[in-house]
Amino acid sequence: MVICFSSFSLTALLTKACEINQVSPTYIEPSMEKQAPEAAPLAHSLSVEQKAQFEKDGAYGDQQYLVLPPISSEVSHSIMTWANEVKNLPHHPNSSWMHYEEITPTGQRILCRTEHFADHHEGFNKLFRGREILDILEELSGEEMVLFKEKINYKAPKAGGFRPHLDAPSYRHLGNVKHLSILIAVEPATIENGCLEVIVGSHKMSVPIGTDVCIEQEWCDQQNWNFQHETPVPLNTGEMLIFGSYMAHRSGPNNSDQGRAAIYATYNALSDGGDTRSEYYANRRKLWPPTADRVPGERYEEGARLYGFGSPMLTVEENGYANVGL
Repeated sequence: MVICFSSFSLTALLTKACEINQVSPTYIEPSMEKQAPEAAPLAHSLSVEQKAQFEKDGAYGDQQYLVLPPISSEVSHSIMTWANEVKNLPHHPNSSWMHYEEITPTGQRILCRTEHFADHHEGFNKLFRGREILDILEELSGEEMVLFKEKINYKAPKAGGFRPHLDAPSYRHLGNVKHLSILIAVEPATIENGCLEVIVGSHKMSVPIGTDVCIEQEWCDQQNWNFQHETPVPLNTGEMLIFGSYMAHRSGPNNSDQGRAAIYATYNALSDGGDTRSEYYANRRKLWPPTADRVPGERYEEGARLYGFGSPMLTVEENGYANVGL
């Protein structure tokens, strides 16, 4: 089924979908997509210690990650509802939002990720493009920042994790641009349910990337990832982690009996590549389309290497991607 926004209202479509799933929609019409949200007061005034921890040093910081409390109580109270609304957006071909599925070790086909949804969700649009987050990122980077991409990763009980990797290889086709990402926990992220794990200072190391576009196992072994340098970053609902695209990280499987979700938004400086959001998503949609848009028999190997590496999204291909090193 093709969704044509010009032939009927997105409001009607989403209202019906939300009635079915018993959630309340907070979306915006396509005509509102380009409207900038109203400026909001700075929710966080970063301390001297916080700024020193993340002081710009060639690659956005010495430690290159920072954990902050929730932006506001309103956001903490709303993000679970918002994330469920995005999760329940229709899984139809040619949707603007991008749903990606995975196949679990037990053979279940489930939703793994949603991307490109901010333009159709009022709450997330205001959060990602509002001054609360932009002021923090601009204070840390010293640059005017712009939203580059956004995603929600869903980890159902016993669902898979993400192998050790850098984010930067997914963006290199747009130039050597440094990015800053935020991660906001929907449900609490714990070691048991696969919270993010980082290697402190790895953005200053020479991190070797293997043929699978993930970090070479020998390097991970040398870092003694499991015992010494690896730092789990558990988060409570609404807490925010800020990190750069050259920080080595991974996350384990969800070994709990409860699902959880994590919201990511990635930004770049306007002076460092400009606003490339549309270009990024046009390329991603072409090479690594949402699961519902895929043509039977097409393997999307180029997109798998660029956008799917190290992730459970690779499991939807019946024969895998071993032939291209993934």
